[in-house]
Amino acid sequence: MDIVRVYAGCDHAGFSLRNNLVGRLRAQERDVVSLGTDSEAACDYPEFASAVANAVRRDPGSLGILVCATGQGMALAANKVRGIRAVVPATVEAARLSRFDNDANVLCLAGRFLTEKEAFTIVETWLTTGFAGGRHSRRIAKIAALETASAVAFVTESERLVLAANGFPASLWRREPTLFSSDEVDHNAVRNALEWLSLPEQMERESAQIMSFVEDARRSGFRDVVVVAGANARSTVAAGSGPGGTSGLRLHLDDAAATTPGLEKIIDQDGTLVLVISKADDNCQSREQQLWSRFLTRYRGDDEEAGKHFAAITTRGSSFEKIAQAHRYRKVFLDPPTLGDHFAALAFEGLVPAALWGLDPVRLLVRAKSMAEACRLERLEDNPGASLGLLLGSMAKHGRNKVSLLASPTLRSLATWVAGLLTAASARHKRRITCSVDDPVLANYSPERIFIQLQADNEKTAIPLESMEALHIAGHPFIQIAVHERHDFAAEVFRWQMAAVIAAIVMDVNPF
Repeated sequence: MDIVRVYAGCDHAGFSLRNNLVGRLRAQERDVVSLGTDSEAACDYPEFASAVANAVRRDPGSLGILVCATGQGMALAANKVRGIRAVVPATVEAARLSRFDNDANVLCLAGRFLTEKEAFTIVETWLTTGFAGGRHSRRIAKIAALETASAVAFVTESERLVLAANGFPASLWRREPTLFSSDEVDHNAVRNALEWLSLPEQMERESAQIMSFVEDARRSGFRDVVVVAGANARSTVAAGSGPGGTSGLRLHLDDAAATTPGLEKIIDQDGTLVLVISKADDNCQSREQQLWSRFLTRYRGDDEEAGKHFAAITTRGSSFEKIAQAHRYRKVFLDPPTLGDHFAALAFEGLVPAALWGLDPVRLLVRAKSMAEACRLERLEDNPGASLGLLLGSMAKHGRNKVSLLASPTLRSLATWVAGLLTAASARHKRRITCSVDDPVLANYSPERIFIQLQADNEKTAIPLESMEALHIAGHPFIQIAVHERHDFAAEVFRWQMAAVIAAIVMDVNPF
C-alpha cells in the first residue's frame, strides 16, 4: 500500500465522524495530519477548509479529507484555493470516479448524513484509486488554466484601472512623456524615443528604396551577405532572418568583437556583400576597417570596386555615415538617431537584412501596421500589445518576473530578441523581468515563472502537449502566441515593443 499523507479537517458538525475516520486510518498505519477543529464547539468551516486545502497545495502528492454537515460548504471553500479539486461524492462509485477521472485531491463528506461505515467505505475507495491520466490530464489542465486565468485577472485588475485613468492607450500614442518621467528635462528624449510607434507608416515610404537595393544586389551576382553588427543589432537582424525566404541571399552574422573563422572563405568570395550596421563608435568600425583594407587590397587600391561590396545602416549625422560615404559604399541607409537599441527592428536595421534574406518589406510593414492599429484599441483586453504588457508588468511586480520563452524552430531568434527587449525595458526595477529561451520544461518550477510559447504554423511544437498540461496543472501562467505566416514576425515585433513599454509603465520605470 502506498503511503500518502492525508490532511484531515472538520467543523463542529463533522467532528465526531472526522475523529473516527482519522483513528481508523491511523490504525492502517496511514500518515494522517489532523488540522482541527478540536471540539464540538461551534466554529466556521471555511477556516478548516482553508487549512487543509493549503496544506495539500503545499505538499504535492498529498490528499485532504474534510467533514462538515453536508460536505458542500467545505467543498465550496476548499475549491477557492488554486490547485484544489474538492468533491462531495454521494456514492462509492462516484468517489472512485472522482479520483480516476478528475484527480480530485480533497474529499468532502456529509457528517450528518453518512454512517461511519458508509463514510469509511467511500474514504477507502477514494484513497486507493489512482488517476487514469491520458485524455483526463488534458481536461484537468483546462480546469487549472481557468484557475490561473482568474488569478491573473485579479492581479492585473488594479493596474488596468490605473492605465485607464491615465487615458491609455491614447496617451501613449500622443507620446505624453509624463507616462514615463515627471522630470521635464527628460520629456524631449522620451518623445523622440517613442518614434518607433510611427515606424510602420514611415518605413512604408522607404520600402521601394529597400527593394531597389535588394534587386540591385541580386543582379550584381551577390549570393552571401556578411552582417557586421554589435550585439543588439545582431539580435535584431536574427529576429527578422529566422523565418527567411527561399529566394533570398544567405545571411551570415559576423561578431564585430570576434571574427568567426568559418566566415573567412565566404568573405573572400566575389559574390559576398558586407552589410555594416553601426550607430556609434563601436567595435563595428574597427571590424569594418579590417574588411575594408582586405577588399581594397583585393582590388589593388580601387576604392570604387571595393565599395561595391559594402552597404551600411547607420544614423543621420553619425561618424560612420561619413566613413561609409568616404569608402564609396554601394548603399547607405540612415535610421533616425533617436531609436533605442531594441526598437529598430522595423527600421532599416531590421527590414534591410530581412529583405536580403528573402522577405517582402511591403508585406512585413502591412503586418506591422495591422498590429499597430490593434494596439490602439481602447479596451485593453482587446489590445494585443497592451494586454500582454499589462500581464507581464503586473506579474513581475507580484514576484513572477522570470519569463520562459518556448519557441518553435524558426522563431527562436525572435524569442532571443524578445528576451533582450523585456530585460532592457524593465532593467531599472528591483524585480526586473529576466528571460530565458528554450529552457527544459519542468512542472515543479518555483512560482516566479511565466511561460510563453511562440509557435509557427506547420512546425514542431515548441513544447510537448504533456509538458504543457503539467505546467497548467502546476498553476503556472502559460501564454500561447501563434505566428501563422513568416511575414507575421513584423507584427510580433510591434506587439512585443508595445508590451515591453506597457510593462515598464506598470512597473513605474522608464524603458528608454
